[in-house]
Amino acid sequence: MNNQKKPIIIMNWSMRQNHMKDAIEFAKQISDRRNSDAGIDVVILPSMGTIYPVHEVIKDTPVHLGAQNIGSIEHGELSGEFSIESLIDMEGTFVELGHWERRKLFNETDDIINKKVKLALNNNVSPILCVGELEKKDADNVIDDLKNPNYEQELEQELFLRVFNGLYSVDKQDLDKIVIAYTPAWAVGQSKAAGAPHIKMATSFIRKALTRIFGEEANEKVRVVYGGSVSPENSITMIKMADLDGVLLGRFGSDSNRLQQIVDVIKNLKAELDK
Repeated sequence: MNNQKKPIIIMNWSMRQNHMKDAIEFAKQISDRRNSDAGIDVVILPSMGTIYPVHEVIKDTPVHLGAQNIGSIEHGELSGEFSIESLIDMEGTFVELGHWERRKLFNETDDIINKKVKLALNNNVSPILCVGELEKKDADNVIDDLKNPNYEQELEQELFLRVFNGLYSVDKQDLDKIVIAYTPAWAVGQSKAAGAPHIKMATSFIRKALTRIFGEEANEKVRVVYGGSVSPENSITMIKMADLDGVLLGRFGSDSNRLQQIVDVIKNLKAELDK
């Protein structure tokens, strides 16, 4: 964790909180606790149908609102998509782009994702660019991959391409708005997260890619986080060892008590850095 960058916790509710009553209650629980958590950005990415009621709850609090996706154009003939204009009307300031499900299940290409990244930046919305392996695997398959002498090189190339293509022609002046999330599909929604050494390797490749593309100053501006089965139990090890700027939560982002434990972990680590 870099004390020059504000730590960030992102909660992707996916399609877990779909009823307005439940979403409102959970948003209230989060916003009530945020008053004592200055110095950390907390971002909620509700399911599409609950974005507006969540906005009504958190609009006068420090909690940030975001979307799980946007269309590649502001308005027009794109049935079924969510417009950035609506997100802005609801004071949304973040949007997740390139999630492995969007890439794999909805066939979103790097070109489409890049258009969305630039659309977000042009509207002063911070893109959360997700990168990482797209194949679902079990733990044994991942261990076998790590034994492959070419694995690290292949992973580095994969992450460079995802970062390069996702941020193609992005202005350096916008780098401090960008969050990159390493979210390997094989670790998302599993019983175990990726190991801290693996996360450190992957995020170092991401930072190396940023340096190659934008120069050394990029790593002082872009926040790099990890997402994939993050829990209160494993968050302190991965954040400290992998030098993360925060985490992206899935199912544990739908449990306010577990969420608060992760917030406390990051608060304590930040306090250590500020000494």
